[in-house]
Amino acid sequence: MNTDQKVNTVNNDEISLKELIQKAKEGWQYLLSKWIIILVFGLGGVVIGLVVSLMTKPKYTAHLSFALVEKSAGGGGLADLASSFGLSAMLGGGSNGAFSGDNLLEIMQSPHTIEQTLLTPVIYQGKKQNLVEAYIQFNELREKWVKNEKNKELQTLSYPIGQKRETFTRTQDSVMNSIYDKIIKSNALTIARKDKKLSFVNVNFTSKDEVFSKLFVENLMAETYKFYRETKTAQSRANINMMQAKADSIRHLYEASLYRSAGYSQVNINQALQFAAVPKIKQENNAQLYATVYTEVLKNLETLKLDLARETPIVQIIDTPRFPLDKERLGKGKAMALGGVLGGFLIVFYLLGAMYLKEALEE
Repeated sequence: MNTDQKVNTVNNDEISLKELIQKAKEGWQYLLSKWIIILVFGLGGVVIGLVVSLMTKPKYTAHLSFALVEKSAGGGGLADLASSFGLSAMLGGGSNGAFSGDNLLEIMQSPHTIEQTLLTPVIYQGKKQNLVEAYIQFNELREKWVKNEKNKELQTLSYPIGQKRETFTRTQDSVMNSIYDKIIKSNALTIARKDKKLSFVNVNFTSKDEVFSKLFVENLMAETYKFYRETKTAQSRANINMMQAKADSIRHLYEASLYRSAGYSQVNINQALQFAAVPKIKQENNAQLYATVYTEVLKNLETLKLDLARETPIVQIIDTPRFPLDKERLGKGKAMALGGVLGGFLIVFYLLGAMYLKEALEE
């Protein structure tokens, strides 16, 4: 590139910069001439923001935090006894794998847990009903369903207390699934560890109804712990039931042997009829054997129960939701400021766009 070309390029850049500054001045002067229109639209945005603030319902957040205390069952000579009754393959209690790491947090957000929470009977506005009925009520879903002409079942849809989940109709299933999706996708429910190194878990739920938020969090925690406890100790409880059945069977044999032994106590034992004492001796030996085995079974049954108690996890509630809950609402001042800025920005954008378009068409 020669010297003349460089000079021309610099001159073109200067001209472009001067034109840009000139256009900016023209735009500013044009906006100043339209200040009344801008002011009107800005005030309109302020009014709209105020109306939105007044019409927007506040949201209430229920907070709960807990710590999970894990416990493990003891061993000892229990495995030897279990093997003698064919229980060695089954003994060992619940598995921790399903609840290790962040799996418990996923279980709290699972469809099963949330649905069971929504189907929990509660007292809401003085009436005993399932929690899902409260959700339908404060979200005014029935008012919308009445206008639905495609699905007549929606107009009379309800979730009676005690109705089994497997008896739900297709519409009931569909509504329950939609409620679950809305809770999860809207991030109304958030569950997270306070710190990855700690076992403390924070649970927050936000809704437009203060009472519902509190009831939902409390019952979600109760359902989660119930599922966790029953799953983790299921095998131990099964072992106890089987051992208890063995104990009852041995006790029955022991008592029957005692009765038979008593039936032989009146036999006239002499030198010629000593063989008559054989049945009595047999029954006494059987009774003694059954008594010994029964004692050992009872001893180890108690050991199983102690192991179950040690294995049962404990959830320590640290913070529980209390009224009044944290309330989040779009403030009047904030809404008016946002509305005014948005209204002014839109009208400025429109005026400048119209001005430059008109100039472009004239050229």
